[in-house]
Amino acid sequence: MKTSFHFKLYCLLLLMTFVGACKKDFLDKNPLSQYSTEIFWKNEDDVKTALAGVYSNLSRQAEGFGSFTMWWDSISDDAFTSGGVWNSIEQGQIESTSGGIVSDYYISNYRSIAVCNYFLANVDKAPLTEAVLNQYKAEVRFIRAYYYFMLSEVYGGLIISLEPEGVTAPKPVKKTKVEVVSVILNDLDFAIGILPNDAYTGRVVKAAAIALKAKVLLYNDRFPESAAAAALVINSVDNKFGISSDFMGLFVKPGQRSSTNKEILFSARYQLPNMFHTLDYRLGWPQFATIQPIQSLVSEYETLNGQPVDPANPYNNRDPRLKYTVYVPGMPWKYGAAGIFNPAQEGTIRTGFMPRKYIDETKAPAGYPTQSDQDIVIIRYADLLLMYAEAQNEAFGADESVRSAINKVRQRPGVNMPDVPAGLTQIQMRARIRHERRVELALEGSRYFDLKRWKIAKEVITQIVNPGGVTRKFLDKHYLWPLPQTEINILNDPSLQNPLY
Repeated sequence: MKTSFHFKLYCLLLLMTFVGACKKDFLDKNPLSQYSTEIFWKNEDDVKTALAGVYSNLSRQAEGFGSFTMWWDSISDDAFTSGGVWNSIEQGQIESTSGGIVSDYYISNYRSIAVCNYFLANVDKAPLTEAVLNQYKAEVRFIRAYYYFMLSEVYGGLIISLEPEGVTAPKPVKKTKVEVVSVILNDLDFAIGILPNDAYTGRVVKAAAIALKAKVLLYNDRFPESAAAAALVINSVDNKFGISSDFMGLFVKPGQRSSTNKEILFSARYQLPNMFHTLDYRLGWPQFATIQPIQSLVSEYETLNGQPVDPANPYNNRDPRLKYTVYVPGMPWKYGAAGIFNPAQEGTIRTGFMPRKYIDETKAPAGYPTQSDQDIVIIRYADLLLMYAEAQNEAFGADESVRSAINKVRQRPGVNMPDVPAGLTQIQMRARIRHERRVELALEGSRYFDLKRWKIAKEVITQIVNPGGVTRKFLDKHYLWPLPQTEINILNDPSLQNPLY
C-alpha cells in the first residue's frame, strides 16, 4: 500500500525531535541523532535521552504548527484574529484542501504520536527492571493519549497507530470516535496504574493522568465516569494540588515554577536558552496583536456586587479575573503612552483589548522574540474542579458538591467572588458552570471546544461580528474538521473523509 505521510516521516522526525532535547535535569542528555538504533537503548541514560525527546517534542507541538492554545479562542466568541488561516476559519472557510492549521494540526500530531510509538516499541531493549520500564512507558502513553484526544476533538474518528509497524498495515482503518476514546482511556488507565502520586515538577504524574481521563470522559458525555475520575484527585487524602493564590503567576515565571504553586497538573515546559518561544510577543504585544479579546468575552465578567456594569466606568468593580486576563483601556501598561494601555494609540488593536495571560511585562519588546519561556499550561486544578462540577451536575443534578467545587474556584485569593447560591436547579447550575469555565479559562484554548461539545457553536459563533463588520460563519459540518486531502489521496480512500467535505 501507499504509506501515509505521517508514517513515512516518523523516523526522520523522531531523530529531529531529539536534537532539540532540553538541557536540564533528566533532559540533559546527548541527542539520539548521534547514534543508530542498533547501538542505542543500552542503558538508562539512553532511555532518558529518548524520553527527553518525547517531552521536548511536546513543547514544540504546543507552540508550533500554529496550534498555541490561545489561537483556538480566536475562532470562538472570546477573541479575534487577523492572522492568516485562523481568520479564514472565522469566516467558515474550512475545506479538505485548506492549508495551514487545518492540515498541519493533523499531520503534526501524528508525527508526535509516531515519536511516542517509536519510544514504546524500543524501550524494552534497555536492560532495566520492569518497574523502571513501566514508569517510562506510562509517561509516554499519557502523552500519546493527549495527542489522540486533541486529534479526536478536532477530527472525530481517526486512524489509530500504536506500533511503528503500522506503516506496513495492508489498509488503514478509520476507527469511530467511540473506538478512539477507548484507545485513549486504555493508555491513560495504564499510566494511572503506574505513575507516582507526586507533585508536578515537569514529568507526568498520576493526578495529571486522572485529570486527563476526566476530561476525555467529560468531552464525550460520559458524565458519571468523569465525575468519579475527577473526584479521585479532588477528594484524595493525599491530594498534592490546589488553587493557587497567584492567578497571574500561573502563566508567567517564576510563578509557574514556584514551590507554592500547586495548581498546574501538566504543562509544556520551556527553559532558556535552549527551549523558548515567541508566542506572547507575536500574539499579544501591540506590535503584532494577532489575537485580541473581544467585547463578548469582556461582557461575561460579573460585577463584584452583582449590580449592572456602570457605563461611565465599565471596567471598575468587576470580577478581578477580567484584568488578570485582559488588558482593558486605562490599565497600567509599561509600554503605553504615559504608562497606560490606550488602544486608540496602538495601531494594531482593533477590538479595544489585548491579552494579559502569558504576557510578561518585565521583558521589553525589543529583542523579546528570543526571550520567552513561559510554560504553556495544559491541565490545571481549577479546570479539574470545573470538570467535576459539570460532570456531577449533568449526571446527578446540582448537589452541594457541585456548588462547593465552583466556589473553590471563585474563592481564589485575589479573586474572592461571591459564592454561587444554594438551591439552584440543574439547568441554572449548568448556566453557572458554563459561565465559570468561560471566565476562569479564557484565552487558554477551552472555549471553542466547549461550544462544540455543548452543541451551541453554530448558534453562538454566528452572532459574532468582527472588526470591519464581517459576521462569522459556522456550518454544521464544522463540528468536525476535514482530514487533509493530501492524506486521503495518499491512502487512496475517499471514504475516510469526514461528512460533507
